[in-house]
Amino acid sequence: MELFKVTVTPEQQAALQERLVEAWQPLIQMREQLRRNIPALRLGAALDKAIQQQNAAATPPQ
Repeated sequence: MELFKVTVTPEQQAALQERLVEAWQPLIQMREQLRRNIPALRLGAALDKAIQQQNAAATPPQ
């Protein structure tokens, strides 16, 4: 599907590509940081679940 067609000069295209890279770079860095932290996030979730189960077991029924 084509919404609109734009003609740009090579200089404009280069400038647009540079801006795109600048805009995406922080997102790419965040994605990589999250990927590196996945094991720690999974461990944290597992610990949270274990704590919840312990708390549930220690709480007397009402």
